[in-house]
Amino acid sequence: MKISTLFILTFILLGTFSSIPVNAQTPIAEAVRRADEPPSWPNCDPLVPDCTKSRMADFIAANLQIPLEAKAENAGGLVMMEFVVEKNGSVGEVKAVHDPGLGLGEEATRVINLMKTKKIKWEPAIIDGKRVAYRYTVPVSFNLNMPPKPEANTQITTPKNDNTVYDVVEEMPRYTGCTKPVEGTDECTFSKVVSFIKTNLKYPEEALTKKVDGQVVATFVIDTNGAVINPVITQGLGYGCDAEVLRILSLMPAWIPGRQDGQAVKVSMTLPVMFQLPKEKVVEEEIIKEED
Repeated sequence: MKISTLFILTFILLGTFSSIPVNAQTPIAEAVRRADEPPSWPNCDPLVPDCTKSRMADFIAANLQIPLEAKAENAGGLVMMEFVVEKNGSVGEVKAVHDPGLGLGEEATRVINLMKTKKIKWEPAIIDGKRVAYRYTVPVSFNLNMPPKPEANTQITTPKNDNTVYDVVEEMPRYTGCTKPVEGTDECTFSKVVSFIKTNLKYPEEALTKKVDGQVVATFVIDTNGAVINPVITQGLGYGCDAEVLRILSLMPAWIPGRQDGQAVKVSMTLPVMFQLPKEKVVEEEIIKEED
């Protein structure tokens, strides 16, 4: 039987349009950071955030692999990931907001994206009784490739005046209040640092006027007494944002110092700080423009 060219073209077009996804992803910048009820891992109570944090940490640990490039450099680090929990509970856009390199960011992104592959459905965030898209932040630690400890009969002593600054140690520095060097310490430190920044950060007036937003990355050292020393901006925005991050670092309380071979040592840390323009400020400026 002869089939017309028009019929074939129509069939192809129908097949093409039928494959277009119905639900578009929410851009990560448009998802909310706070909600009456935050999103929660399946079967976790949204009012018990430790359940979600624990299940998320278990998922990451079960799937995380150390990249070959990082293995070759014997390097670890902390990747800070953000992803969207959509209104229907699915995982949307995924983004690394801090990536130390050596393939760590790519691997962390792969693991977070596995939630899509495994079709893990979260309980969505709630505001005023309505489901909303939520911007979830989670640290992914690669401190799993520590060099092997010396044999029990091998004695290694570190001079007390050792000025070596480490990137990764057996016990990483912990923010005040994160008292136990156990699994999940990185998450406790991350959570408390984020809370400290939210409480103390002031958006520079110059950056507001010029509508500047983005990320500032700073490095600093936690010394053997836990003090925050040697802050340096490694990725800046200008317009007062860099100076504001340095001001925040100067306000930080003493940390619990990192330890190697049982002794307190200096450890280098990296801190990304996001400057995001308040939505109400942007809307207000747009209204003023329309009135003019």
